[in-house]
Amino acid sequence: MELSMSLDGFIARPDGRTDEVHAWYSQGDTEVQMPNHDLTFKTDPISAEVIRESFRQLGANVTGRNTFEDAQAWGGQDPMGLPSFIVSHHVPDRWAGPDSPFTFVTDGVARAIALARSAAGDKAVGVAGADIARQCLQLGLLDEIQLHLVPVLLGSGIRLFEDSGSGTIGLEKLRVVETAHVTHLWYRVVK
Repeated sequence: MELSMSLDGFIARPDGRTDEVHAWYSQGDTEVQMPNHDLTFKTDPISAEVIRESFRQLGANVTGRNTFEDAQAWGGQDPMGLPSFIVSHHVPDRWAGPDSPFTFVTDGVARAIALARSAAGDKAVGVAGADIARQCLQLGLLDEIQLHLVPVLLGSGIRLFEDSGSGTIGLEKLRVVETAHVTHLWYRVVK
C-alpha cells in the first residue's frame, strides 16, 4: 500500500480533495512521467527516484471503486499500464465487457488480491484507497505500508487508519527518506 498522508493522519479532506497531501508531486523540477498516462510529476530528485522505484516494483494494482470514480477511471486506462483490479459491488455499464481495461471484482478484496497476485507474477501488488487498505490489513493481506508523510495538518477528513478492526498491528520500520516537502516511510506489517 502506498498513500500520501497529512501529519495528523488524513489522506484527503472531508470532500475527498487531496491537494495538500499530493502537493509534493509538484514541488520540484525533476520530471517523472507516468508509464501509461499523460500525467507528469515535477518533484525533487530524491522523491522522483522513490516514484520510479515504485514503478519498477509493481506488477498489478487493486483499487477501490471510490478511488476509481474519483480518478475518473484515469481516462480509460491504468496510469501504470498494469493489470488493474477494481473492487466494487457491481460492474458499471460503461466498463463492462471483455474489452474493458479494468477487471471489476464483485466478490471481495481477498479475491481481488488473489487475481492481482496471479497477474503480477514475481512483482508486487499495489493497493490504493483507504478502505481497501484497511480491509487488506484486517484480512492479513497487506505486507508493506509506504507512506508519503506531508508536513501539513488538515484537521479533519478521511483517515487512513480510522478503524483497523484487528486490534493492535505491529509494524517494522524498513526505511525513511526525507526531503523538504515530504518524508517517505516504509513499514513491514508484522504477522
